[in-house]
Amino acid sequence: MSDAGSEDMSAIAAARISKGLHSFSVHIHIANDDDCRVARRAIESALGQSEKPVRIFVTAPRAMNGLPAACDLVCILQEPCQSRIAGLELSLAAAEELGIDYVVPLAVGAMLPRHSLAGYAAFNREQRHERLPILFGDQLEDLTHSNAAIGWFKPLWDQRMMLSQDYISSACALPVSPARRFFIKKDVQAPTCIYELILLMSLPPDTGVSVEKVQRITMRTVTGDWCTDGDARSQAVQNAVPENALVSAGPFGTVQLRWPLPQPIPKVSIIVATRDKLELLQTCVEGVLFQTTYPDIELIIADNDSRETATLEYLDEILKDPRVRVVRWPYPFNYSAINNFAAGHASGEYLCLLNNDIEVLEPQWLEEMVREAVQPGVGAVGARLLYPDRTIQHAGVALGIGNAAGHAHRGLQEDEAGYFAQTHIVRGASAVTAACMLVAKRHFDAVGGLDEDALAVAYNDVDLCLKLRMCGLVNIYTPLATLIHHESKSRGLDFAPEHLERYMRELAVFQQRWGAAEVVDPWHHPRLNRQSEVFS
Repeated sequence: MSDAGSEDMSAIAAARISKGLHSFSVHIHIANDDDCRVARRAIESALGQSEKPVRIFVTAPRAMNGLPAACDLVCILQEPCQSRIAGLELSLAAAEELGIDYVVPLAVGAMLPRHSLAGYAAFNREQRHERLPILFGDQLEDLTHSNAAIGWFKPLWDQRMMLSQDYISSACALPVSPARRFFIKKDVQAPTCIYELILLMSLPPDTGVSVEKVQRITMRTVTGDWCTDGDARSQAVQNAVPENALVSAGPFGTVQLRWPLPQPIPKVSIIVATRDKLELLQTCVEGVLFQTTYPDIELIIADNDSRETATLEYLDEILKDPRVRVVRWPYPFNYSAINNFAAGHASGEYLCLLNNDIEVLEPQWLEEMVREAVQPGVGAVGARLLYPDRTIQHAGVALGIGNAAGHAHRGLQEDEAGYFAQTHIVRGASAVTAACMLVAKRHFDAVGGLDEDALAVAYNDVDLCLKLRMCGLVNIYTPLATLIHHESKSRGLDFAPEHLERYMRELAVFQQRWGAAEVVDPWHHPRLNRQSEVFS
């Protein structure tokens, strides 16, 4: 590259560092089939930043015409680059030579809103790190044939979500020196795309680079950019995770990663609380015993004083199966107490709390939940639950919705993308419902189980999950386990007149304990409607 102006740019970078500020550059790669007019617009968006970049690096596989007139900020790197990732490698080397802290990848067709770099810079002024983190922000996606755009207001950093969906590389700032190391390491294969680079940088538990969210729109992208290249993204994940993990392309450009099961597989105690309602119980039990392929289970039916003859006869009959136990709880209904009591009789390493109105759809549902639950640092794992009409009932719980907690994406059609395919990806969640929840018995016991004193019926599962998070564990939602939930058919709705007083009392306890009336869920966003469960 030309040395013209390099000393001046180095001086600018040095001056920023001396003031405790970080310096930023931008990289854009122009492929053979890219429209130079579109590329020019992207470069001009970088030139128009309120926080000026030290350099705008431009790479291409050929000579370029029609770019901005000579400008100290624009540096055309002359070495031919046949791919965007090769151009990024060259830009990182040039940035490191100039002492620049960050490179912001800018795709042809995308644009930087005027204050993007200022947003990144302001974050680094406010947050001090021993090592520079990867930064990412929200983005706007232009709608086809319209001047309008839709906002992708993203959650905070979630490593498990990043393995399911690339929600960062389209709007990020990469720390130069840590990123460049992954291109010059001799013992590892160089990354094939920015997504893979971020995974390689952030995955190692001890040496990984931290990832931080900037609460600002930092990129404007083209229509459909977020859900393209599913096969390439799957390959990027496969390159970044252990070889024995199963990786495939999911819907809407997502990735389906299945961790290997440990050997021997852990025993799971499935707890079903019930009182009569034989038609529901029978469907649930037969799904567990005869339609579930997981080989090491025990089924504990916690009977809450069933009275109907048919139910009692059925309980006696299924006890002939050596996998089944029935424990009796002949007291007033207290969901927390019933499950805690049954958990005390469990011999499994993991507990699966399962409502008696759950219907098994897929034989591997429990296996998929175990794959996540056995990972280090995982608390509770929840499934995707559908109403009988195949709309979403549960796809994770978001704290703060309705000033309490709400089921994310409730009512969405099963196969709809919804809000950037959130129902289709394995990801973290503040909480998951105990209608189908898997948790290690040691974790359940460590936090005292469900709160049977103050939260006998409502919010006890969310409370449990939040207690697990307080212990440093992460809760996981997985759509790879999907079941039908005939919600509240067995005990009725909380808003029924006979239950309302109890519900309001438990709601008040939950709100006070967790600040649910003010808190913003890490997987929701301050700009999303707190009264909507569909991320509007």
